[in-house]
Amino acid sequence: MHHLGILFLILAFCTISSASAASHGEISYAEHCGDTVPESEATALVVKHFDHISFRNGYFSGGAGLFSQVDTSAVFAPPSVNFQTKSLHKTEKNGTLRIQAAMTLFGASQNQRQHRRRFSPHAVVEEATFEDLAGFWSESTGKVCMVGRGVYSDGQGKSLLLSAVLILNFPTGSNLNTSLIDGEVEILNRVGEPNNIGSNSITVLAYYAPNPYHFTIFPQATSSCSAVKIEEDSSEIEPARACAFLFTQVFRIDYKNSADCAEDSCRPLGKSLGFTPRFLSLNQIFCLENGSINFYLDFSNSSSYPYDMPMRPERSLVGEAYWDRQRKQFCLLTCRVINADLPEHPHVGACDVGLTLWFPTVMTLKERSDVVGRIWSNKDKKDAEYFDMASIHSLNDGWNRIHGLKYNYTEADSVGNSCSNRITTSSESGHQVYPGPKSLGGVRLGINMNDAKGKRTWREANFMSVGDSVFEHHYRRKSGIRSSGAANTSIWNVGFEITKRSNPFDDDFEINELAAEGVYNSATGRFCMKGCRYPKQPGQYGTLDYESIDCEILVSIQLADLLDEDDEVHLDGTIRSTRIQSQPLYFDTIRISSSNNMGGREIDRSVWRMDAELIMVIITLTFSCICIALQIFHVKKQPHILPSVSITMLLVLVLGYTIPLLFANQTSGSAMLLWTRNWWISAHEVIVRMISIIALFLSLSLAQLAWSSRSSAAEDNRKLWVQERRVLKWCLPLYAAGALLAWLMSFESAALISYSGFVLNGFLLPQIVFNMAQQSKGKVLTPFFYVGIVVTRALPHLYDVYRSRSYVAIHSTNIYGSEEWDFYSTAWDIIIPCEGLLLASIVYLQQRFGSECLVPKRLRMQVYQH
Repeated sequence: MHHLGILFLILAFCTISSASAASHGEISYAEHCGDTVPESEATALVVKHFDHISFRNGYFSGGAGLFSQVDTSAVFAPPSVNFQTKSLHKTEKNGTLRIQAAMTLFGASQNQRQHRRRFSPHAVVEEATFEDLAGFWSESTGKVCMVGRGVYSDGQGKSLLLSAVLILNFPTGSNLNTSLIDGEVEILNRVGEPNNIGSNSITVLAYYAPNPYHFTIFPQATSSCSAVKIEEDSSEIEPARACAFLFTQVFRIDYKNSADCAEDSCRPLGKSLGFTPRFLSLNQIFCLENGSINFYLDFSNSSSYPYDMPMRPERSLVGEAYWDRQRKQFCLLTCRVINADLPEHPHVGACDVGLTLWFPTVMTLKERSDVVGRIWSNKDKKDAEYFDMASIHSLNDGWNRIHGLKYNYTEADSVGNSCSNRITTSSESGHQVYPGPKSLGGVRLGINMNDAKGKRTWREANFMSVGDSVFEHHYRRKSGIRSSGAANTSIWNVGFEITKRSNPFDDDFEINELAAEGVYNSATGRFCMKGCRYPKQPGQYGTLDYESIDCEILVSIQLADLLDEDDEVHLDGTIRSTRIQSQPLYFDTIRISSSNNMGGREIDRSVWRMDAELIMVIITLTFSCICIALQIFHVKKQPHILPSVSITMLLVLVLGYTIPLLFANQTSGSAMLLWTRNWWISAHEVIVRMISIIALFLSLSLAQLAWSSRSSAAEDNRKLWVQERRVLKWCLPLYAAGALLAWLMSFESAALISYSGFVLNGFLLPQIVFNMAQQSKGKVLTPFFYVGIVVTRALPHLYDVYRSRSYVAIHSTNIYGSEEWDFYSTAWDIIIPCEGLLLASIVYLQQRFGSECLVPKRLRMQVYQH
């Protein structure tokens, strides 16, 4: 009862705070923006196309009163800003438009994990969001001035209400020299406001290249590229298709193998950048069908650094490129960004860095890039910022391969029979049947990796080549997977690959990526291959040392026998170092196996299952809301029964909906299968949170009605409070003992969260005890309420029984019937529905025949007295 009062106070405080925040006067546009873009009366005429008045992945600096001031060269991702126009109206003044927009500023991400979570509802980065900025845009000057309110969150639970003025300078043209947007956000401090944070000025810079874009530096680019002779062959490819390969690519820069870089006198890129970059990426690429592209180029020092990051002026170049049909390669020319202080504004500087990119025709064990190229300086060799030409190689995951790409085996002949004493012949393999080699090409599957110390991780593996053919990755099994043990040719050259699919949580594992080539015996299902890996860069988060390749590795894999046409590819094997233990690159043997024996079909089925579970969670919560609403309708129709509703029961119900809302930030229900489905997960989390809040509100409303019905000082009400205390006397020790037992069994707070779900399963227990204490009889609870809630709590357990029999178990992919919120096992899936059925049956009998109906006559007085 005391806890319920606290909840009411919290809700009242939130309501008062919201009303107080809304009571502040509107920010004066005339005061802050009148001199920049004078306001004008908006008309009903709506401008439909306004994408050119938006930008994403801009960069900002400043804001010391809000955002942590860190060295941006030392963070994983720098601060960024997104600006999205929501509506654009013409005004009575020609050339001035009324604009409404939203803006979000993200603080710097210290590491890859934090950067990924900025796109989640559970973001842990600093963030300021302004959803309803309003102002005007001048078409003639390109200036935008807006005012509005927003909310700042520090990622740790603290938030502030903000007022801000935004001024942006949009270019009036669309070419290389007008490809930068700059501006300023002023966080206001008004005397008397509760969030006095001082004046904060934030400077904004973003790349801008709206359509139609006018290319202007192709002649200079042609001159730059013609001076570079490339002897390697390039694949035949259409320009539009070639453009598609540049999206999402990150390239490593190889100075060591540069033709111009002598060992004693190497001049690497980086004099003007302040560091020697090891990676680069092309961002915000806009590509025409003829292969003309505009973009900005970003340098970094981590292979985990993703594409499409904010454009830091000191680390970025803006550029243009065209497709050279004769050479079958891209020719690129890039220009420096001069981040000058106002009033000069940032601008595009000298165009003196050239690049060329092409698509190799042959892949090898040590060179598996889909796109390769060169980067060089057009400056004079005597210039301090000149650098030697360097090679660049894409870091790709193989989902998109050039058609006709061939594989050249360089190590397959050297493995021989290293993996076993001898190779079994077809006649010795008996009736066992293994996958045919051609059917393996491109098959991608999840694998578990376990080292000698017990450490585990999850990776993706694929058979990238069979014979000289290179395959794109896919999860679906190709037709004709069965192979005859009596095939004429059973020994095939194969290429194999293990990759880390965007998982930042296990960078301490010994092997992040590995490539191997060798032989596959389709008669025995055995692979014997030589592998190569790039060791981790010391001191670098998730970065591999691409200058120290380790190829002293032996990979042995055994495929499982195919039992019928529906079988998928399963494997077991080892990865071991052939070095001596004292060498730095030596590692203990690692065991690999198919991830829970999952093939492509099981993965598809599991993804479908998770989609269905997301919907089931929403339906169940909605049904719970309906059940509680029907109970509210029931007691309002018969108010005389309200005092007989146990407030302890309602408090259990309230806590049952409160705890998931409080602890949802600490749980994660999306496993690797859904990393590429974050939009669906995020939408689901928002919907579930909204419905959970509605369920909590309805529960609180029902508790408030019950509480109010006992607020008078009548004798009957005093007796009811006495009986309520008896309920607490019976139930609280039981709940406390259960919580202690759950804690002692695991010593983890997660166990207490699961236990709270278990308590909610038995939410009717306090009502049963209360009925017995007051000797009540009557329809206090409608069956729609208590049976409905029991059903919603039992269904996940019944579903869990079906799921365990029908689907391969994958850790933390259970969304409906998740072990995060309740106890789930074969035993619990039987106990909990039976418990709910028993309690609902007791309530029904008590309401029909009286609370004493189940108590023997000789014990009734003892029960009522205690």
